[in-house]
Formats: sequence, structure tokens, C-alpha cells
Amino acid sequence: MMRPLALVLSVALLSACQSVAAAPEAPSNATEAKQPNIIVILADDMGWGDIGLNGASLMKTPNIDRIGREGVQLTHFYAGANVCTPSRAALLTGRYPIRSGMQHVIFPHTETGMPPEEITIAEVLKDAGYATGMIGKWHLGHHDEYWPTNQGFDYFYGVPYSNDMQPFDLYFHKTVVESPADQKALSDNYTDAATGFIRDHADEPFFLYFAQTFPHLPLHVPDDEAGVSEAGLYGDVVEHIDDGVGAILETLEELDLAENTLIIVTSDNGPWFEGDQGNHRDRKGGTHEGSFLVPFLARWPGVIEPGTESGAMAMNIDLLPTLASIAGTDAPGDRVIDGLNILPLMEGAETSPHDVLFFFNGNDIAAVRDARYRLVLNTYYREFYVPFEQYGAALLFDLEKDPEERFSYVRENPDVIEALMAKVTVMRDEVSDLKKPPIPPQPPGDEPVEKGPVLSPEKD
Repeated sequence: MMRPLALVLSVALLSACQSVAAAPEAPSNATEAKQPNIIVILADDMGWGDIGLNGASLMKTPNIDRIGREGVQLTHFYAGANVCTPSRAALLTGRYPIRSGMQHVIFPHTETGMPPEEITIAEVLKDAGYATGMIGKWHLGHHDEYWPTNQGFDYFYGVPYSNDMQPFDLYFHKTVVESPADQKALSDNYTDAATGFIRDHADEPFFLYFAQTFPHLPLHVPDDEAGVSEAGLYGDVVEHIDDGVGAILETLEELDLAENTLIIVTSDNGPWFEGDQGNHRDRKGGTHEGSFLVPFLARWPGVIEPGTESGAMAMNIDLLPTLASIAGTDAPGDRVIDGLNILPLMEGAETSPHDVLFFFNGNDIAAVRDARYRLVLNTYYREFYVPFEQYGAALLFDLEKDPEERFSYVRENPDVIEALMAKVTVMRDEVSDLKKPPIPPQPPGDEPVEKGPVLSPEKD
């Protein structure tokens, strides 16, 4: 594959800041103090059951599966939200999305984005001496102050939001390099950019956040990749994503970087209109397990033993504190960080550092779970939003006995209800002043509104 023209013509990246914060204790199995490279690959709308390790029968994902076989699989790992923008904000900030004001999906006419005051994984790792790169779908704001290069990333090659939104252009830093983006070639261009970034930073620690556009609809693959999967076009797309993961693994091996690289594969929420959520109830946008539960596979030779698995609960908010610790620095101490260090889970521990996890649906807490039970407070029926609490009928699911969330055990567990609702009350009080109205998919009124990125020219 040819590397994108923008990459060939690109200037050298800005030097990463070299100041390093006080280092916490090293990972328990780490054999050297050298900072590992870190790669986070985030699929868009890929379901829990879309990978071979989770039982995919009509799709083959040998490279993604390989990461789990040679590393760890977390079987109860959740996205930070049930839709795109909030989930990405949760991952990058370590905070429930309502805390950053990113609890609703951004559209091309939206003038707001993730506040620059938020501290991202990229900013934390950049301050620890890492080169930082972001490839793929951003979806956290498309004006200057919200752009990836203003949120800790030295390098950006990608698109501003979802591929069903217009205008849909491909950017290098703040310059359009393809208008509109060729969606058939997009995954290959992303992969070329990713392997190019790895090559360019092989001699220094780097953080690469690779946020795929697919399998979000509409689906596209190169013509020569069409019809390869038994799962139709959706399967073609997932298998092509897996090919890109394979190219990254090959590049790490070629450059002798594999042994000192932590690579993670996950997804931003459950599957949308196609895809497989496994035996879990609901899909993207819902309030049950299938909306939030996503694959999580990670490989770090010498630290994570091959074939490790943990069923303890974790969420993408945990990546910031975990990666900060791995890099030898600290998570921000001047704000609430909801995530916790899950490296012990990645090494096989079966006890979560969380007492409970909250599942936000926009402004509302849709559900809360502890190690065993999941209390669902609201859901949807057809076009109706159903607030169970108003009817005195919240649903309590026993995930050990009934992971499919078919039967409620409210009657049998009043003490569990009381304990979980006490946690909900505290969290509701914490975020009560942070509620915001949803962003309409179309701009209100008859006045013309500028759509798409609004960016000032790059400085020489």
C-alpha cells in the first residue's frame, strides 16, 4: 500500500515535551524501566461478538484474536457510553462524559466540543516524554480549540466525525488532503498512516491512538476485499480492519518494537444495525449490556502472560490512569478522574478496582452495576423513553445467573437495590449541575449554518 501523500510530504513532528512527573511503582512483571510504546486501536460500533475469541462464526479476526491469545482478554469491559462522542471523551479523559460536557453526540453544525481544559491521555503521555499521534475518527469537536492537535496530539491524520455526516473530508493536521474522503480506501490510508507513524518514532516512546471509522455505517471496503467474508459487507469490513491490525503487528516485529509495545484493541460501543453483541441484550444507543459491553484485548510481552483472561468489570475510563501509571507518571490530580488503574486486571486479577460502574445515557444514569448485579433505571420501547423509576419498577439483573438480562430479581434483593441506589443518588448529586440539552441532528431555524470543520490556517 502507498503511504498517503500528506504523510510523504509532512514535516518532522513537533518535539515531545521531555518533562517527566514523579514515577509511581513500576508494573509488577515489568523487566525494565524503559517506557513502553502504547497503541490503542478503537473500532467504531464493533460488537462484543464480532471477534473470533468471543464466538464470531461468520467472520475471521485472526490478528485481533492473536492479541488476546498472546496477551489478555477482559470479558466484562465496557465503553464509557452507548454512542460515539461521549464514549471517546470518556476514553481520552478518564471521566464519565457528563463531566466534560460531552454527554451528547456532536454533529457537523455543532459549534462546541471537548473543552481544551480537559486533560487527555495524549497530554498526560506527552508530558511524560511520548510522541503522540492520532489517526482516524475524532468526533470531539471540529473548531480550532477542539481539534486533536489542540488536545495533546502532535500528529493528526483523519476525519472530524462519523462517516454518515457531511462534509466528510480527510485531514492531515488541519489541512484537507482528500475531499470528500474516499471511504473505500480509508482504512488502508489509516493503516499506512499508522505504520508510518510507528516507523517515524521507532527510536522514542510513542503513543498512537488509532480510531477506526468502521464498522460504523455506511460500510465500505476496497473492491478487491469485497465478498471475502461469510458475513456480507459488514463481515468484509471487520475482516479488513483485522488486516490493518495485522499490518501494525508486522511493523512492530519488523522494527523490533513488539516486546516493548502495549497494544490494545477495543470498541466505542455496541453494534448498531448490523453486528453481533453476543448473548447480551440491546445494541448501540440502548441501556442494557449489549450497548456498552465491548471487546478488550491487550498484549504486552514480558508483563502480560499469554492467554490471560479476567472477568472483572472495567471501563474505558480506566485507560487514562492505567496508561499514565505504565508510562511512569500520574493521572491529573486537580479534577475528578473516575477511572482506576486496571493493570492488575490485565495481569489476570479477578477483582475490579471499582465498587460500581455507572452507565450514562446522555444526562441520565441508565444503569449501575457492582461485581454481580446490574440495576437498569431506564430503557426504550419503540420511540418511547421508559423511566422505570417513575413506575416503581427498576430492573435488577443477576449477571452471574442471567448475563442475558432476561429476568429481574428486585423482589429477592432489596438490600442490593438499596445499596446501588445510594450510589446512584451520590453520583446524581455530583453531576446535577452538568446537564445539557441534546444537540439536534439538524441545525434549528431557517438561518444558514456553517457545517464542518472551521479551522484557522496552520502556522509555518
